[in-house]
Parts: sequence; structure tokens; C-alpha cells
Amino acid sequence: MSGELLTKFLLCAVAMLVVCRLLTAVMARLNQPPVVAEMLTGIALGPSLFGMVLPDAQKWMFPDQSRPVLYALGQMGIAFYMFLVGLEFSSSLSKGSGLLRRCISVSLAGISVPFLLGVGTTAWLFSSRPDMVPEVGGTSGALYIGIVVSITALPMLARIIEERGLLGSRTGTIALGAGAIDDVVAWLGIGLMLTLTASGEVSPLVTALGFAVFAAVLFGVVRPGLKHYLIRSEGRQETGTSFLVLVCALLFAACAVTEFLGLHVVIGAFALGLAFPKNEALSRWTATVRPFAVGVLLPFYFVYTGLRTDIQLLGSFAMVTGVLLFLAASVVGKLGACTAAQLWHDRDWAQAAQVGVLMNTRGLIQLVALNIGLETGLLTSTVFAQLVVVAVITTVMTSPGLSLVERLQRKRRVKGPAVVGPDAVRVH
Repeated sequence: MSGELLTKFLLCAVAMLVVCRLLTAVMARLNQPPVVAEMLTGIALGPSLFGMVLPDAQKWMFPDQSRPVLYALGQMGIAFYMFLVGLEFSSSLSKGSGLLRRCISVSLAGISVPFLLGVGTTAWLFSSRPDMVPEVGGTSGALYIGIVVSITALPMLARIIEERGLLGSRTGTIALGAGAIDDVVAWLGIGLMLTLTASGEVSPLVTALGFAVFAAVLFGVVRPGLKHYLIRSEGRQETGTSFLVLVCALLFAACAVTEFLGLHVVIGAFALGLAFPKNEALSRWTATVRPFAVGVLLPFYFVYTGLRTDIQLLGSFAMVTGVLLFLAASVVGKLGACTAAQLWHDRDWAQAAQVGVLMNTRGLIQLVALNIGLETGLLTSTVFAQLVVVAVITTVMTSPGLSLVERLQRKRRVKGPAVVGPDAVRVH
């Protein structure tokens, strides 16, 4: 990297962090979590706003040569964060009985219903608008859109759960578990579509078998080995730098495996967090790493993806109609189906509604999938722009939706005594 390019990259980093903090302050006044500000920062600094107003300045500050560095920093940020989420999730899961069964049923409902609605909506749009049919054909395009519509953005979901104070609660644990299953299934589906269209490098069979082996090694070899290492090092001061190096090496290795298998790095990081044995040294490490990972590295992940998004294609009535149809299929399919699935297990409408609202979060993981579809010819630029808007809207809906459920529950409690049980949702 030349001196000029390094200067541009550093200026780019400064601009992202400053704009992100400013938008975070604005979003806080609108009762939106910082993750929404990070998503909007990327879109604002990309071709959608900055590139439209000052195209030459945008190209100078964000040259293509600096994108790989931004990408690497973003992936490191999301890897550290999802590892921390996996640690908390494993502790929460061990506290409750029957939560895994609930996670699976909520995930299945939240995948199947929006997938079918997404495919049906796409088929109807393709029949009326032939220009929206992708190069690879209408069937492949419709199936891919169904997969994209059924995605829950696990990293964004995790951040919202933490920022709302739900991390460790029954609601947050169910949503995180279902979101993790959704993510694995979605990336397997994307791998299948890329294979069928000769666009993928790893077959779905290799991905599934490879992930099974990865999980077996992680829980059958790595976890016992770490327990033995931590027991031997108890009472000694060798768990400082050496422990930091060990955790980072394992984290990067886990992310490399899942990325090689065609899954996202968040799967490897989250799985390692689930498998990692808890002890005092790990608690000290997480307390040290979390501020830097969340406050500095993680915004690069959201901003980089936003830089690849151009929503200037919106403008016609047909485009708006498509956005509304996809939005209806996404919200009804995801929020409605997940709420119904959770309500079937526990007759707590507030908890079920919160789970449904959380699962409806899509965010930039959906944008990543959309960019893959656009690059491989599974999506046209028109459909891509429509679904980008849907991803933003469904993410912005999450915080107001949770606040609405909490207000309704408080009013209900004021009118009469609520039934309190082991499945009662925690309100913040």
C-alpha cells in the first residue's frame, strides 16, 4: 500500500467513525439503536448519497484499492463480536429447559413462511415485469429471493438484543438461537443456489458435511483441550498475553473454516463462543477486548457493506409497488410466523411478539446476500434496490416495535394483575 493510498484509507476511517458517532447521537433521539446508525453511515458515505452529491470526492476518499482493507477490518470486528455473543448465549441456553426446542420451531416457522411468500411474490412480479427476471432465469431468481427474504441478520439481531438489555433473557435467548439456525440454513441455501447456477466454489454437500466435522472437532476436541489448559493454568499468571494469543488464533481459525465452507465468518465465531469453556481469565479478556471490538472494529463491517449499496434506482411507481409487496411478504412471513410459533409454546403474547419483532431484523446480512445475488446474476439491479429498502425498513422497525410491545404490556399490567410464570418476558 502506497503512502497516498494509506493516507486516503486513514481519512476514510476517520470519516466513517465520525459520521457514525454523529448519526448514533441522532438515532438515539429517535429511539433507534447504534446499529441503525452504522448501517445508514455506510449508505450515506457510499454512492447513494455522498457519491451522488460529490462523486469525485467520494471516489477519491473511498478508492477501490482500499476496500479490501475495510473489508478485513469489518470481518475482524464482526468475528470478535459474534464470539462474545456466543459466550453469552451458551450461558443463557444452559439456564433454561426446553429453549432449544423453541429455537428450532421459531426458526423453522421464520424460514419456511417468508420463503414461500417471497417466492410467490417474486413469481407474480416476474410475470408482470419481464425486465425484472434475472439472467439465470425466473425460477432460480425467485428461489434466491425467497431465501433472502427469510434471512434474519444474526449480528444485527445480537446488537439490538444487547442494546435493549435483553441479552441473557428468555426472549433474547430464543431469538438468538433461532437467528443462528436461520443464518446457517440461509447460507446453506445460498450455497445451493450458487452451485445450481455454477456460481459457487463449494457444493452444499461439502458445506454440510464440513460444518458437521467442524462442530464435532470444536466440541469434541477443542473444548476438552481448552478445559485442560485452563485447569493447568489456574493460579498462575500465564493467562495474560498467552491467553489473548490463544483465543485470537482459535477465533481466526474457526472463521477461516466456515468461510472456506461457504458460510459466513459469523458462524465460526458464534460456534467457537458456544464451545469455549467459561473461566475468570476469559471474563477478564472479554472485558478488555469488547470496547475496542464493538466501538471501533464493528462499525467497519456495517459501513463497508453499505458502501457497496446504491439505492438511487428507486423512483418509479413500479419500484415502490415492488418494495411494498416484498415488505409485506417479509414482515407477515417473518414477524407473523415467528410470533405464532412462540405463542404456540408459551401463552405469553408479549414474549411472542417480542420474539417476532426481533426475528424480523434483517439489516446488512441481507445486503451481503443481495450483493452476492447481484454479482452472480441471480438478481437484477431493480430487485436488488427494492430489497435493499426492505432490509433497511425491517431493521428500523425493530426498536419501535419492541417499545410498542412493552408499552402495551405495561398498560395491561396497570389494568389488572398479570399472570407471572417461568416464561414471563423481561421488560426494560
